[in-house]
Amino acid sequence: MPVDGRELIEAISILADEHNVRVTVKQSGKGAIICAACCFAGGVLLGPAGLAIGGAAGGITAYKMTKGTFRPLGDVIINDLNDTQKEQLVQHVTNAVKDIHPTDLALLLPLIMNNQSIQTAVLKTVVSFVSSELRLQIID
Repeated sequence: MPVDGRELIEAISILADEHNVRVTVKQSGKGAIICAACCFAGGVLLGPAGLAIGGAAGGITAYKMTKGTFRPLGDVIINDLNDTQKEQLVQHVTNAVKDIHPTDLALLLPLIMNNQSIQTAVLKTVVSFVSSELRLQIID
């Protein structure tokens, strides 16, 4: 019996949410640049005290600019992946757990949701897929 891809995607999404895995939407670098620039400007203008003031101001500015750009991985999987990417993810996860040999592939979903070692294997596979195929950075 083949694995229902839609159900597997939902299970992966639930698993990622339970483990609070989040991804950046390419904003971390931007925040770091803003923070560094403010720190530099503060240091040039006010000396050592300016470094602290500029760093704090840059940190607050970077926070405000990047707020809300860190999203749960489950949300990204459900809403942002196209059908081809979802099929690829299902294939990667199925390959990752193929050595488990469940007697019926319908048992795969409950097995993923109830077995910690399988959850770890699935999460590693999903993180690897998201990092390499989608070029998103994982925050754990």
